[in-house]
Parts: sequence; structure tokens; C-alpha cells
Amino acid sequence: MDTTVFEVIKKYFSKVFISAHSVARSFLSSLPYLFNLSEWHKEVTEQYPDPISSRSAEDLPARTRGLLFNKIEKCTGCSECEKVCPTRAIFLECEEGYDTSRPWVSIFNIDFSRCVFCGMCVEVCEPQSLVHTKQYEGAVYNKTDLVSSFGRGRVTQEQRAKWATLKQQNKMEGVLA
Repeated sequence: MDTTVFEVIKKYFSKVFISAHSVARSFLSSLPYLFNLSEWHKEVTEQYPDPISSRSAEDLPARTRGLLFNKIEKCTGCSECEKVCPTRAIFLECEEGYDTSRPWVSIFNIDFSRCVFCGMCVEVCEPQSLVHTKQYEGAVYNKTDLVSSFGRGRVTQEQRAKWATLKQQNKMEGVLA
């Protein structure tokens, strides 16, 4: 190990020069972006929301996977969407409703903080009540605001009593007719 002081100093300044050269090349490569010097170095970042170039629903492709929406009137409560969801973003509860052939969907929640917009739930929805909208802006301040509820609400005792009287009236009308 016969290294002299001069060789150590030479190595040190060599490394300093290589580092300075690297920093200079990085700076020079960013200059065209700073001053928009050519067509290839134009600014691509947009301010949000930009009123001039912001997208509207008409600008988006036909198969855009935006936020989910459930048309609860068409929903049969089969829970296939809940079963197929890979992130368990859909929660669904059903009760017996006025029409015994079709359940009452009391709770249908979609947690967009978990949803990955894969579209599997939309594909398995037999009545096609679950759809992707073209709405893609879902920013909120509280995580709890990312849960959308589409359910009809729990069946109350008053509703059950009202349905029972309606069923009795329908039976009576059916007998009289």
C-alpha cells in the first residue's frame, strides 16, 4: 500500500469533479423544461381544476370506469357483486319486503376508499342495476365521506303494518273481483 498523499488528493478531486459533472448534466437536461425551449420539452403538468382543459363527461371514453352507482329500484339483492368484489368494497343487507318474491335491499354501501374500479361487480350484476358513471372526481376531506349508501333503509314496524294492510286489501279485492 504505497499510496502517496498526492494520489489520495488526486482521487479526491477526481471524485469531486465527477460529482460536479453529474450535477451539471442533470441541471442542463432540466433547462429546456424550465424555459419551454422546444416542442419536445413542453410543460405537461396542468393545474387542477383547469377550466380550459378540464374533462367533461362527453370527453371521456364510452367505457370509462368512474364512480359506481346503483339503481336501487332495479337491484334484486342477489349479493353477487358483494361476493365477487376483490377488496370487499361493497356491503349489502336485505330484508323481507312488501313483495315476497323480491327482497328489500335495506343497506347497499360502496366504500370508494377500498374500490379499485376493476368493474367485476358491474359485470356480474344480472339486473344491471350497478353501473360505472363517468364521474371520476371523488376527493373528500374525511375518509368516511367515501362511503356511498344506495340502500332503501331498514324496514320499520310501521312499514310492515302498512304492507300487511295493503296485502289484506289486495286479497279482498281479488276475492270480490
